[in-house]
Amino acid sequence: MKTKQFRTNLRYQQGVVLAAVLMIVLVVTILGVTAINTASLEGTLAHNFSERTHAFQAAEMALRAGEQVLENLIAEPSTCSSHPCSCSDAATCSIWSRNALQEDSLIHTGLVQSWWELQDDTWWNDMGATTVFNDSGSTAMYIIEERSFVQNNTQANTIGSGVNYYTVTALGIRKRAGAQVVLQSHFMKRFN
Repeated sequence: MKTKQFRTNLRYQQGVVLAAVLMIVLVVTILGVTAINTASLEGTLAHNFSERTHAFQAAEMALRAGEQVLENLIAEPSTCSSHPCSCSDAATCSIWSRNALQEDSLIHTGLVQSWWELQDDTWWNDMGATTVFNDSGSTAMYIIEERSFVQNNTQANTIGSGVNYYTVTALGIRKRAGAQVVLQSHFMKRFN
């Protein structure tokens, strides 16, 4: 009788072992799939970060190029309010007049988006943005705007009696990834 009972218990135990092994395989499979998905996501995040960094570097390069144009100017540049308004040569630089580009800003559901947040590189080219060439596979361009002129109180109406303020807005685009970065700087220049 004991032998028969032992054989019956052994059959039940063999079924339990199979069920336990299947549960372990299921858990290991779930862990493996989760690890693969996590690694894939981390790879995508690293790629996107790299592309955004390239776009940022392109925008920074364009920003510095626009600032250098203003730095090299000897005489106050002319302003314009219609496109194209470009700075292809520092000697003949034209800049956008104050608030001339604001008409391209959007008011939507109470939120105001500035023109540089809305436009693509086609719009920038149409407005005469100056392209800065680089070999990294990115597009970089800048636009210069006049912000204001602050006159010195002690020397009113004399040449060089104040400071001109400008805003340089730069766009960096990484085409294949769609990464886009916009940077702005404010620049002051005294012309004599």
